Amino acid sequence: MNISFYFDPSCPFCWITSRWLLTIAEHREIYIDWQPFSLALKNDELNSTNENDSTPHGDMHRASHRVLRVIQAANADSDATLINLYTSFGKAFHVDKRDFDDALIAEILSAHNLQTDLIEKATDSSLDNSLQAVIESATDVAGEDIGVPTIIFEQADGNRAGYFGPVLQTLPDLDESLAIWDGLSKLANVSSFYELKRARPDGWPDVMSTISLSEG
Repeated sequence: MNISFYFDPSCPFCWITSRWLLTIAEHREIYIDWQPFSLALKNDELNSTNENDSTPHGDMHRASHRVLRVIQAANADSDATLINLYTSFGKAFHVDKRDFDDALIAEILSAHNLQTDLIEKATDSSLDNSLQAVIESATDVAGEDIGVPTIIFEQADGNRAGYFGPVLQTLPDLDESLAIWDGLSKLANVSSFYELKRARPDGWPDVMSTISLSEG
């Protein structure tokens, strides 16, 4: 099955879901097209300030947006893959508790044998049109009321169907991971289905549950 997975490096829920996908991809026939989804753009926070941000996480989203510009440029200009760059930035941010600053960007570019001047792309607003187009590719299928993680499924008839989620509080074990995937992939082909939802547990997600998969 072909899917597109939309990610913002700043989102802890998205980070856990991405590690879940990498786990199940080893046990199911899944091709994953990784897509950068800027929450700063989606929430219209890119040019705002703390006082008028639409979420409490505007500063984090803006910092992550700079990273997404670099990731996008590196992927376009070299053989660096989106998933490998996302993994490096995600591990640094969520597991190692680093900030999305220029020092981290330079360090990761060097680790991937990329030109260090790619760091200049962090402030290149000309990249934002293509990042916006990626957002629209997701919202056109799953609706405007989405963020990350979002998965878009390519169905057997060529149509596309998508969900916001799955939103995971912690990384499941393998059996549970596969059960979640099997259920979601079946629902992707059910045209009458559009949403499942329940209350989110208190507290932040357990990103440390992904440590063993942080090098994926």
